[in-house]
Amino acid sequence: MEWLTWGNAAYLIAIMLGGIATLVATKYRPALKELKEVAQKYNEAMKDGKMSAKEKQELAKECMDVVSAVLKLFVWKW
Repeated sequence: MEWLTWGNAAYLIAIMLGGIATLVATKYRPALKELKEVAQKYNEAMKDGKMSAKEKQELAKECMDVVSAVLKLFVWKW
């Protein structure tokens, strides 16, 4: 039982938390990808300081893609 110390218990907890964090990050990756695309579209649209109607529609489509990705995470569990 000398291998069961507070230091080893702390390492075990850190490894377990790292594994849980990896699983959570893997689950939310599609939604994060869609958010990144929204940010890129917004930056492209605001380069000239104004946003045209076409750019607004493209940004709205990207936002709907984000909503779709989030809904797929929580509603449609296969």
